[in-house]
Amino acid sequence: MKKALCLALLLCHLAVPAVVSAKCSPGLVRHMPFRRAVPVSYVQTTKAPRRISIQWFGHAFFRIISPGGIRIVTDPFSPHRGYPIPKTSPHVATTSEVAMNHSSVEVLGGNPVVLRGVLGYGEKWNEVDYRIGDVRIRNVPIVQGTGGDDFDAGESKASSFLFETGGLCIAHLGDLGSPMNPEQLRRLGKIHVALAIISDPGAMNPRVMADFVHRLGPNVAIPMDVRSLEELNVFLGAFRRVKRLESDAYVFSRRTLPRPTEVVLLKHKAWEWK
Repeated sequence: MKKALCLALLLCHLAVPAVVSAKCSPGLVRHMPFRRAVPVSYVQTTKAPRRISIQWFGHAFFRIISPGGIRIVTDPFSPHRGYPIPKTSPHVATTSEVAMNHSSVEVLGGNPVVLRGVLGYGEKWNEVDYRIGDVRIRNVPIVQGTGGDDFDAGESKASSFLFETGGLCIAHLGDLGSPMNPEQLRRLGKIHVALAIISDPGAMNPRVMADFVHRLGPNVAIPMDVRSLEELNVFLGAFRRVKRLESDAYVFSRRTLPRPTEVVLLKHKAWEWK
């Protein structure tokens, strides 16, 4: 009788599928340009995910609100950018580089924790691994310009930021100048939503960025720093599925994410999509 009960319990356990957690590392990431798969680990969780909100204020400035209500802003710009300064009171602000349009934290309301991807005047990377509420925030060192596989090359240092929450991982790729090397990809892990710069002269051009996003294979890619419709259309033309929203915000959960990869185009006040 005891043996039969133990066997039944074992079969029930094996029948229950594992659920991947918010850790930005489940699955395989393809290395560019060698198309080599980099294996990373799986973690289990039993909690059901809830909704996440991503709102775009223009350039590389976003507000992410976690299922638990944690408010995070990325790369706040200065009034000199020409966009309206939104009223925000975030818990955390991240800055991917030292530049007026990426690190103007003085425009923010409240008293947020500021997590900087580089220190000083951008001469030194700053390792970030920070937890608040239901969010974990990490970064990956990158370079702007033609740095290639050499972390010490390129025009200047910067960071990609990772946000783990609600069973998902969001990557603000920053001014990524070249496709990531194997070590960067290992640290990046599996991405569900990628915020990808389209028009910055220090970042990859839109065609190369589109190819890199395809290699990452996120469920959703959201363009940012869009300076011309011509460059935007080059990026969009590389994808079969494009969803144009009549809003500057995208709300989603694990259950509502599309299959990889769909581009979600948020409507910013400075643009009229055609």
